[in-house]
Amino acid sequence: ARLLDAALDLFESQGFDAVAVPEIARKARVATGTIYRYFKTKEELVNALYRHWKSAYNEQILGPVPEGLNAREIFSLYWRRMADFARKNYRAVRFLDLHYHAPYLDAQSLAMEGIYMVTAKAFMERGRKKGTLRPLEPALVAALMWGATTGLNKFVRDGVLVFDAATSKAMEEALWRAIAADSNKQISTGGIDGTKKKR
Repeated sequence: ARLLDAALDLFESQGFDAVAVPEIARKARVATGTIYRYFKTKEELVNALYRHWKSAYNEQILGPVPEGLNAREIFSLYWRRMADFARKNYRAVRFLDLHYHAPYLDAQSLAMEGIYMVTAKAFMERGRKKGTLRPLEPALVAALMWGATTGLNKFVRDGVLVFDAATSKAMEEALWRAIAADSNKQISTGGIDGTKKKR
């Protein structure tokens, strides 16, 4: 845990290429040889770190969704989970963003993104069928939401914004407006279920 925490701090602040294994050892307060007992190479270490945080992210964001929620409620749940994770783990979010699709990530690390995209696709397909969501590519919506969390993180760290409940809610509303179907269309069809006619 100490090795992973030290690696996160250094990789997030300096980048992968700029960090040497002895620096990680000093940060973790262990001998350099100790690192090689757990990880054969720096690449193996960064992949372990990536999978650790990507797994934690997927577990929190993609957890079970209660039955009976409509698209707007599901979107709100996903966004709150993402915002909460970003607030509590801002270094990890920046690390994941900086190292996404880096050439040193192995197939196992890259495959973890697929779980996220499967969920995004299912959400968008359901919303489009109900007439609630615009016909957007799931990857575009995933990028929009991920970019919002990383952007908020950056501005918070720069002192431009405070990532509080009000800020999170304002961003949620802006994101929803970006992906929701035309409001006039939703009124004419009675919203999600399409059972009412426009009066």
